[in-house]
Amino acid sequence: MKRIRIDVPATSANLGPGFDSLGMALDIADTYTVEFDASGREILVDEATCAEAEIDRSDHYACQGYRAYAADAGVTLPGASFTREGQIPVGKGFGSSAAAIVAGLAAAAHAAGEQDGQDRMVRLAAHLEGHPDNSSAAILGGVTVAFCDGEAVHALNVVNHVSLGVALFVPDMPLRTVEARRILPEHVSVRDAVYNLSRSAYLVTAFAWGRWEQAAPAMQDRLHQPYRTHLIPGLDCVIAAAVEAGAFGASLSGGGPAVLAFGPQELSHEIAARMEEVAHHQDWAGHSLQTQVRSYGVRVTELDG
Repeated sequence: MKRIRIDVPATSANLGPGFDSLGMALDIADTYTVEFDASGREILVDEATCAEAEIDRSDHYACQGYRAYAADAGVTLPGASFTREGQIPVGKGFGSSAAAIVAGLAAAAHAAGEQDGQDRMVRLAAHLEGHPDNSSAAILGGVTVAFCDGEAVHALNVVNHVSLGVALFVPDMPLRTVEARRILPEHVSVRDAVYNLSRSAYLVTAFAWGRWEQAAPAMQDRLHQPYRTHLIPGLDCVIAAAVEAGAFGASLSGGGPAVLAFGPQELSHEIAARMEEVAHHQDWAGHSLQTQVRSYGVRVTELDG
């Protein structure tokens, strides 16, 4: 059987004000080994992964991505068996579902022999996920900005190579995305919309020009973080602690509950340790991690056998 390995990064979305539009690829990845079966049509993910998620083996996000690509491209693909080796924390705000969708799409693009399937992947991933921020960063790498325009999805890299350290606080308890979204208001004021628009534009410009030290005030938000603090009471204290420890900026990672901060690489350990210390003072159990921005997105490698 033909086998491939797919390496797809964790992502952090929003980065404060860029709700459902900004994303950052992290140097933490899930790896999927995929075996194709030309004589069959069954699409399955390994039992351990699906038992952990309490879903049917044929209904995993990777399977959904694989089928969606085939349907959109109008091709019949071989059966596929996915085995996941996971490093991305699940339910913590690091785009684990987007990573699985992208893995399925990448496997399908490879099986279809499509040499330039990136645009199709970006579009399909955004619609399967419901928003384009995590999935676009997982496909393109670096820092990305994306938006949906009807059926079309537009995604661009703001920057790929970023010489920053990334510190993370990862809580023990997960937070379901549906719960993090349910608490958000249906309507916001013009004042709050402008607050976020100006900061999001400024943050993108700071990344594009490498003006990291000016990012902290631009990562403030009024569209989602204030409401999610009801579910994540220690959030504001941990963000403040990260900035006080030398971070250029900090925010909730995606829908949470994890917190992301970036700053000088030589301060990553100190920033991460301080975030963890303050979180524990707030009776918020979890651990810190240190990583960096990943310059590239999903990668497919052919294996022998």
